[in-house]
Amino acid sequence: MVGVRRNDGGYFIKPARSKGNASGRDADPRRTLKLNGSAWQKLRAHVLDGEPLCRQCTSEGHTTVATDVDHADGNPGNNSMTNLQPLCHQCHSRKTAKDHRKRVACGCDVSGTPADPSHPWNRAAVGDSGTA
Repeated sequence: MVGVRRNDGGYFIKPARSKGNASGRDADPRRTLKLNGSAWQKLRAHVLDGEPLCRQCTSEGHTTVATDVDHADGNPGNNSMTNLQPLCHQCHSRKTAKDHRKRVACGCDVSGTPADPSHPWNRAAVGDSGTA
């Protein structure tokens, strides 16, 4: 509790904010390392030093510097090196949104074909026998 002086010279008690409650990404109970903690920062630096380019962009033929480290399986408690992947901020944001089941737009190429491989236009037609 914190005492706060009123305009009339008296005091009232104002509850102090609790600093013990985690919020945002640190609130996930599966997370074993705090994102602003030194252990995560060292692990993040190790991953980015070992593979400085975005893994997703590289697989698509682009060269983009990785800025974020992502848990490939979506589990923030799994900090094994095989589960951590370097991504650029754009790819990391897109993957995280998909992991949280949000709708993600990836744009299209110059011919108008959607860039998202999971887009219905890019999936093979199921049950299409090819007869008319």
